[in-house]
Parts: sequence; structure tokens; C-alpha cells
Amino acid sequence: MSVLLVILAAVLGLVLVVLLLILLLLCVRIGVDVVGVNGEVSAEVRYGPVRIPVWPPPRWEKAQPPSEQQADEHKPRKKRKKKKYRYSLNREQLDIGDLADMTHRLHSELTDAVHISRLRVRVVIGTDDAAKTGILLGQSAAVTGMIVPFLENTFTMEDYHVDVDADFEADHTEWAFTVFGSLRPLRVLWCLLRHSGELYRMYKRMIKKEEAITHE
Repeated sequence: MSVLLVILAAVLGLVLVVLLLILLLLCVRIGVDVVGVNGEVSAEVRYGPVRIPVWPPPRWEKAQPPSEQQADEHKPRKKRKKKKYRYSLNREQLDIGDLADMTHRLHSELTDAVHISRLRVRVVIGTDDAAKTGILLGQSAAVTGMIVPFLENTFTMEDYHVDVDADFEADHTEWAFTVFGSLRPLRVLWCLLRHSGELYRMYKRMIKKEEAITHE
């Protein structure tokens, strides 16, 4: 009997350690670092000291000798497994009001959890028409004047600067930006658990499950 109690205590202790470890890992902030320059964008996810590139997607292709490549070409291709069900959006049950209300509540509960450590944007507008360049500059300045105060009042921001200018002699637009934001996954998990029932009912109502139609 005493041996069973010792084993039970050891198992419970191990489970408790695992749960505490998971809780500790969920408290570590997850960050996203995005950098873009003139059409080239790269992004990586940071989890503590660990960095995981997510864009451009890493390639893990392994080079094969020519003989193996020829052998693979002659191999019969496997038939894809036919899907038994297909899922589609049930437009008749789509309620924009409910969707907007849920989005607003999730946004309001997670807003203070998002921490933007760095936001740097630099845009130099240039076209082959000076009048068009001026119009775009005015529109961009108006949009910037609305977005920046919204970000300041919504999220916790540290280092941020947005600069939009124009080069009336250039024939193309140049831009660059860098964004780094982070949040605690524990906060997101807790928010999703609080609204799990509503989210599941909304999913069941909006997503339609049908038998897949196959043609022989």
C-alpha cells in the first residue's frame, strides 16, 4: 500500500511540475518582428531568446542525385485521399452584427496585452506625374493622421515614428518599415477560454459541413 502511495505521489508531483512548466512557458511573451523594404518583406516569431523565421518560408528541400530524380519520375503517383466532407461558409447564417460585436469584445480585452516596442515607417512617394504625386501625398498624410493617434490610444507603444514624404522628381515610390510587437499567450488563451462557448456556437452556425461530392 505504501508503495502505491509513493508512486501516486510521484506521478502527482510530476504532473504538477509539468503544469507549472507549461504555465511558465505561457507567461513568456511571444513577439513578431516584421521588416520590409521596397517589396521585400521578412518576418520572424520570437519566443524568449528563440527566433523562428516564418517569411519567406524556409525551404527544406534536399538535393537528390540525378539517378534518384529519374527514378522518382518513373514512380507511379499516389492517388490523393478523397475528402469525405467539405466545409463552406453558411452565408444565410452570417450575422455581421454578432461578428462585429465578438470582434470588438475580443479586441477590447486583448488591447492592453499587445505591446508594440518598435514601429518605424518611411515612405517617399514618387510617380511620373507631379500632380498625382501631390494628391497621393495629401491622401497619405490624412490616413497617417488618423492611424497614428488610433495606435497611440489603443496599444502600448514605445519607439514609433511614421514619416511620409514625396519626391516630385522620382518616378517610383520607395518605402521601408519595421514593426516589433509582443503579447503573452496566457492572456490570449484565457480570453479564448472565457468566450469558448460563444465562439463555438458562432462557428457551428456559420460553417456548414456537407458531404463531399465525388465524380468517378
